[in-house]
This record gives sequence, structure tokens and C-alpha cells, in this order.
Amino acid sequence: MIHITKDNFVWLDVTDQLTQSPKAWVENEIYAVHDDDSESLLESIDEVIEAINLGLRLCIEGGYLPSKYTPQEKWWHKAKKLVKDGYVYVRWNDVKIPM
Repeated sequence: MIHITKDNFVWLDVTDQLTQSPKAWVENEIYAVHDDDSESLLESIDEVIEAINLGLRLCIEGGYLPSKYTPQEKWWHKAKKLVKDGYVYVRWNDVKIPM
């Protein structure tokens, strides 16, 4: 799941994965993202477990959105679709991506 803070920073929410396997934090820099959008780097397995117990959102950094980003809900709903061999294809001209 993706979490976007008020300053348009994107976080990849990995709370569910870490709840099942807290030791997975070793492979990535994991942050606890608080309700006020502040974050804390978790530096030990004990901190990861404590964050899970506190119900905090555990995330990996994604980066900032472009300055002219305007979210568009379901851009593909108007695009013509073709389903073949389990893949869904849309025509590039039907895709409207904000720049």
C-alpha cells in the first residue's frame, strides 16, 4: 500500500509484511510514520516490534511526487482495454498522465 504525506512524500507501507515477519527489517531501511506525518528510522528489531505493538505505520521511502502532481482516480476506466493471456493492455493514446 502507498501512503502520501501532506508534503507529497510517498511511502511504501510494509506494515502487514513486517507484522508477519519483523526480522525482514534488516534488508531495508524501515521508518515508523506517525499520525502527524513525522517519521523515525527504526534501527533494531526491538524498535520494529515496539512500533508494531504501538500500531504505527511501517514504511520504506519512495520519494517526492512531482511538483505539478494532481492525483487522478482510475485513469484507465476510460481507456479501451484488451485482455490477452492474462494481461490487460491499454492504448497509450488513451492514457492521460499529468505532467
